[in-house]
Amino acid sequence: KFVDIPVVCAGRMEPDVAAEAIAAGKIDGMGVARQFLADPEWITKLIEERIEDIRPCICCHSGCFNFSSSKGHYNTQDLKDTMGLARCAINAETMQSKKHYIAPAKKAKKIAIIGGGIGGMEAALVCAKRGHKVTLYEKSNQLGGVFIAAAAPSFKEKDRDLIAWYRRELTKYPSIEVKLNCEVKNIEDCKADEIIIATGARANRIPVPGVEKTIQAVDYLMGKQEVGENVTIIGGGLTGCEIAYELFLQGKHPTIVEMQDDLITTPGICLANTSFLRDFFEANKVPVHLETGVRAIEDDGVTVKGKDGVEFKIASDNVILSVGYKPMPLAHNEKDKHIHVIGDANKVGNLRTVIWGAWDVAMKL
Repeated sequence: KFVDIPVVCAGRMEPDVAAEAIAAGKIDGMGVARQFLADPEWITKLIEERIEDIRPCICCHSGCFNFSSSKGHYNTQDLKDTMGLARCAINAETMQSKKHYIAPAKKAKKIAIIGGGIGGMEAALVCAKRGHKVTLYEKSNQLGGVFIAAAAPSFKEKDRDLIAWYRRELTKYPSIEVKLNCEVKNIEDCKADEIIIATGARANRIPVPGVEKTIQAVDYLMGKQEVGENVTIIGGGLTGCEIAYELFLQGKHPTIVEMQDDLITTPGICLANTSFLRDFFEANKVPVHLETGVRAIEDDGVTVKGKDGVEFKIASDNVILSVGYKPMPLAHNEKDKHIHVIGDANKVGNLRTVIWGAWDVAMKL
């Protein structure tokens, strides 16, 4: 009402919200950018009312705006990677058409994929599109892997949409057979021309007294154990910080303990996301202890040692452990050229490395 020029609103707006605002005369248009990177057919699918077919942008910025920042360093990752803006973590083809593309396989093969996480599902889709017959084995009763836990916080609705999108996409290809509640213990049991191992990673533990009293981050996110009012999170990486953020939103009192000199120091996590978390904790006076090591975990708290060498205790009802992961590939003959390890089972990374890595392998089969 204050200007006589068109007003366009951008950001995380949904089409139905935009339509309502435009109809009410509040804005003149909806600006869209990232969603086109995630799914270039976004408009077509909207027009055809195929909403569920839209690959949702999860606002991770890992491909489209992948500047990292920690301890005052504006960019903590390789400049060659940073220069590749406007790519997409969840759509490997976006702005990478010469590297990632679907080409019919020279020979149709039987491919077994062990692990139904994001990497396994992405590999299955690429292989099916190329003409292969795929059997996807998942030991649990649902597809999604550790990303189910990652998508658990209340503010991760787009992540949950992405998991649902993958599950639906797999059903569109008759050449993909999904076997749930089917754990593969011996690779030789898979009668296939090529085998892709996508079994993910396992959570680390720290060698300190009382570590058995802690709750693993994944277990907390999956709702396997409730926590009290005062919660200490050991590990200030992205997962630990997101847990602390979620706990604060619930009205609880989180405390973060991190050995590094800053929170979320891993390259490849966009500063727009990490800066928000750092600023949020500072603005809301959430205790953050950097360059601090854990000495012992007791029933009523955590004894830590600060960078000044002084030990002190943090009173806690519960302690959540979020100190990273180690690859957990199924045992195999590493010299066997027909066996391929992808995702966190190969090297622990993020959603982008998992999806792009799946393409790198699936395109060669």
